[in-house]
Amino acid sequence: MKRNLYFVSLFLFFFSLKGIAAIPEGAIPFIFDRHLYFQCTLNDTIPVTLIYDTGADFLYLDQDYLKVNNLQNAFGRKGRAKIGGAGNSGPQSVEIFIEPVKIHCGDMEYQNKITPIIKLRDILGRHTDGLLGNTHLLTSPLEINFSEGYIKQLKKPFKDDLLDNYIKLDARFEKNRIDVKAKLQIDEKNTLEGWFRMDLGCGSSISLTNEAASSLNIDDIPKAYFRTQAGGIGGGGGSDQFIIRAAQFCMTDTLKDIVIDYSVNEKGALSFGKPYLGLIGNEIWSLYDIVLDPENSSVWVKRNKNKGVYMQSSVTHMATFDRTDIYEGWIVNGLYKGGIAEKAGIEIGDIIITINNRPVKEITWEEQRKGLNLNGEVEYTVKKADGKIVCYTLHVDKQII
Repeated sequence: MKRNLYFVSLFLFFFSLKGIAAIPEGAIPFIFDRHLYFQCTLNDTIPVTLIYDTGADFLYLDQDYLKVNNLQNAFGRKGRAKIGGAGNSGPQSVEIFIEPVKIHCGDMEYQNKITPIIKLRDILGRHTDGLLGNTHLLTSPLEINFSEGYIKQLKKPFKDDLLDNYIKLDARFEKNRIDVKAKLQIDEKNTLEGWFRMDLGCGSSISLTNEAASSLNIDDIPKAYFRTQAGGIGGGGGSDQFIIRAAQFCMTDTLKDIVIDYSVNEKGALSFGKPYLGLIGNEIWSLYDIVLDPENSSVWVKRNKNKGVYMQSSVTHMATFDRTDIYEGWIVNGLYKGGIAEKAGIEIGDIIITINNRPVKEITWEEQRKGLNLNGEVEYTVKKADGKIVCYTLHVDKQII
């Protein structure tokens, strides 16, 4: 009963969103929270909240989503397979459902051949049940409309006015992935120009590969070191990166004073030997309405009215995600070295129970999406790995970089 009420509330939230925005017939409405969250149904009866990830192929389901909802055996027989991710480790062995799963999204229906079971909530939190990649969603031209919050598969030929005011990017579609040409200027001495991978599964702005960053002379540039315990989709281990500011980035128009990161991982999607300089994430893509045309290897974009957050970095100097599905609070997933959280004694793996004496279980997803606007003295009640409850006071003031 609890599971059914949870999904009903999510469906109502999506329907309220659809009522507000001009969602075309047959489109899939989404909630944007660093990722594109949308509702689907599996095998005709099982509701699921997925994100669209252009860096993935097919359907993946979260391990804890299955456990919490008693769905471990809902999709038939299981096997094992190795899959990779963006974290600092090689391919990981995971369970997979080896029987087909039917996916119904809006007017679209797909048959998924194998379905890996991954630790996705360990990266994105409790509202993520799984992800869907290009094999299903990109079978025909696809409109991703951040202005109105929907995804829609399009029929060709397009209507005459569909691409009015859109700009065509220099793009390539290879091995089920999408790359576009862009130019990133760190400062007067450091510029990268070439292919960047479109990654709607990335919630940040630009993430450079280790190889691309190693080609730059940026030793003297101010930077913040960040370590996370879960950095890859396949359970891909921790991830280490530096956060810096770049002077500007340009695909069509120029974005200035942009917060980016670069990897120091020696394995995974951001290591050496990649056919791209880095990933372009949703802090950039959300500034545009997009049409993807795989048949003609075309990417069309139109700047929308979203102001974006690409110029902002962390003010709490830590990364947290909501795991109130299985724990008492929010998990500290990452820390910035020398930041206010680390200096106070907060550690990766700590569970935040209250913020300013308010239980985090009471903080809704909508509030989290809008941001808590923490400032000044902020008190955190934290449960440590040994079970002890500790209070920390952070003076929240400046961005980490």
